[in-house]
Amino acid sequence: MARMTVYNQFKSKRGLVEAISDDLAMRGGINRLPEAFKTEDAQAGLSILVDVFVRLWESELLVVRRLRALSTLDPELGHEDRNQRRRHAIVVLLNKLAAQRGTPRLEDLETSADLILVLTSFDAFETLSGGGRDASDVVRIVTAAMRQVLGLPDQ
Repeated sequence: MARMTVYNQFKSKRGLVEAISDDLAMRGGINRLPEAFKTEDAQAGLSILVDVFVRLWESELLVVRRLRALSTLDPELGHEDRNQRRRHAIVVLLNKLAAQRGTPRLEDLETSADLILVLTSFDAFETLSGGGRDASDVVRIVTAAMRQVLGLPDQ
């Protein structure tokens, strides 16, 4: 395929990477994310969010690694927008949780959101999935850590 064909279709390298990322997300199960918001219990919604992202990272591990490496080499291709969308989803669920359970406190909400963003990141998944852990193991570890961050009991 000619370079101009790609540019005509996607307008830029970033446009191409965004299209690939969207496709990977759909194949990886991101379409399950609305369940997290529809679930009445915010803690259960956060657990769904964790599961969605861990399973996404697992399903597209090799391609995500390569896209991240490419993004590191070419700053134009950074994925900061996607991280901010994930963080926004976390904040929405944390606000719901605060209304339901009084935790996190509003003054702790931003820090809690940042910590959960880190816990649900590809880097965290890649580290935690080492040593023979599968996605279910990582989901359990991340969910337990998230409960600790938020001071929540086990479900």
